[in-house]
Amino acid sequence: MADATNSGSALDNLKTIAGIASNLAVIVGVVLSLLQLASFVDNSHRATQTAKLGALKEIKTFLEQDEEVRRKGQRFLKEQAAQVKESLKARLAAAGSGEALYLSPEMKDFAAVHYHYEQMGALVKLGYIDFPLIFEIIAFPDAYLEAVEPIRAELAANWKGPGKALPDLGSNIQFLKSCYEKSRRETTAVASCPKA
Repeated sequence: MADATNSGSALDNLKTIAGIASNLAVIVGVVLSLLQLASFVDNSHRATQTAKLGALKEIKTFLEQDEEVRRKGQRFLKEQAAQVKESLKARLAAAGSGEALYLSPEMKDFAAVHYHYEQMGALVKLGYIDFPLIFEIIAFPDAYLEAVEPIRAELAANWKGPGKALPDLGSNIQFLKSCYEKSRRETTAVASCPKA
């Protein structure tokens, strides 16, 4: 009987030890999983920071281009915009299409400004450049774009020839403008774009 009690007690001890070991294994597994998750989050954060640092080089280039593009925009407004607006229909007829006029030497400054902000809008829209950074370092050229809108609209309406439109000409600029407008209204929030 003493043997049966000892063997029962030994069995109970073994069951207790096995239960503790099992629980310990679960705890160790959870701890290891949490450590792996923390490592993943840390690596992800480092990758994000590395990507942002890599983008700074591109942003710096964009800033340098933006200064030059702004000069071209001001030159176009001062020296050409009024004459182009007055004779736009005749210029379109002579060029044959809005695209041909847009790409002509006389519209070089206009095209440079348009392309720059169209490209910037696309890069923001597709997530290649973070808008909050753009908002903080590049002023949107509202006055310039408002002044040249009649030219852009006429070029778009006749892009492929008389009456053959390219309705989305400047759509990325409009997207970028909507981002600036939203961020200017919501001054307490981080700069952002409207939801699509």
